[in-house]
Amino acid sequence: MLSVFLVLANTKYNVTQIHQNRSMATIVTDRNLILDNAHTELSENVRWSWACRILDQGSRYRLDTTALAKPRVGDLVLVKIQQIGYHDSIVTIDNKKIRIYENDLLVCILGNRYATDAFEGEVDDVQNLSMLTAGGMVGTLRSRHRDIKAPTSVSFVGFLNDENGQRINLKRLKLDNVSHSQPRQVKNLLAIVGTAMNSGKTTTARKIIKRLSEMGLKVSACKITGSVSNRDSDEMRSASAKLITDFSDYGFPSTYLCSKEELMTLFNTMLTDMSEKDHDIIVMEIADGILQRETAMLLADQSVKQAIKGIILTADNAPSALYATDYLKKLGYNIIAVSGAITSSPLSVREFMDHSEIYIASSADSGRELANVIAEEFYNLNLVKEI
Repeated sequence: MLSVFLVLANTKYNVTQIHQNRSMATIVTDRNLILDNAHTELSENVRWSWACRILDQGSRYRLDTTALAKPRVGDLVLVKIQQIGYHDSIVTIDNKKIRIYENDLLVCILGNRYATDAFEGEVDDVQNLSMLTAGGMVGTLRSRHRDIKAPTSVSFVGFLNDENGQRINLKRLKLDNVSHSQPRQVKNLLAIVGTAMNSGKTTTARKIIKRLSEMGLKVSACKITGSVSNRDSDEMRSASAKLITDFSDYGFPSTYLCSKEELMTLFNTMLTDMSEKDHDIIVMEIADGILQRETAMLLADQSVKQAIKGIILTADNAPSALYATDYLKKLGYNIIAVSGAITSSPLSVREFMDHSEIYIASSADSGRELANVIAEEFYNLNLVKEI
């Protein structure tokens, strides 16, 4: 194992040790590392991806280049950009979008991705890696949407270990410290569920958060499943959510292919943490569609059914909305309204209304009508004060 140390950037340290930009780190070494059969002096800057933001600042990490152990979901790796493809930029540890170039060195996280409109990827080995998200997740490509360019390819340089030689795995770092005591109950959870990717979940969520906040309600927001990205958290924060969290705050690069136990531990821990704050409504976005593996597991769980007081379903067309509302009703959920991309089309809205009595409210406009419907429902359930 090569004696190389990475120092997570922190402006409190001397600039001779590290780069002052928090999105960078300097590799400190007195020897060379072979990269693609060329000796490269490790004095260049390394970019730390957004997935690394939960690491302690100022910590030092040893680089293990042997790659003998099997890679695991959540492992941090140093990779080198080989060929630019779909992703030509990354989001750094301080939430800045920067362009990337061939031969750049990045600290990323190994993870699985499920995105019907983009990539499917899994953690397999470290010999065939691609960028799966701009937030810093890498893995082995399994499939991609035909309209999406080939992914940006990267080569493995090494695993990040701590100073004691233990491999850094963000998932284990967080989950192993979770208390398994009885989770606290929340009484005001609103779930945003979609028929599929890009059905309008995040747009609907941010408009709900904004309009409910304007009504004087204290709104917190979270995303329970998905692949590591800053977008959803940024949208929720911009919409004035009081508290924002998502699965990646708990070390998950994504929730795809996680076990039922891990998924429920995440769900219970997230809600327990959120219950410590004062809010009137918690808006929870569940990624992808109702038939996706982890979404289906969550929705079928009895404790999840008890926690969710109402659902806003997003859809992009009438048939999918009709199927999904029937699916959710059979599970016993309270569907407050249908919204999302379907509401951009008056004809699609009419098709749905001709076959369903469930309220449909637009997220294509200001979202006030939708927020009013939610506020009224939660008031009738004695979950919020009269507005």
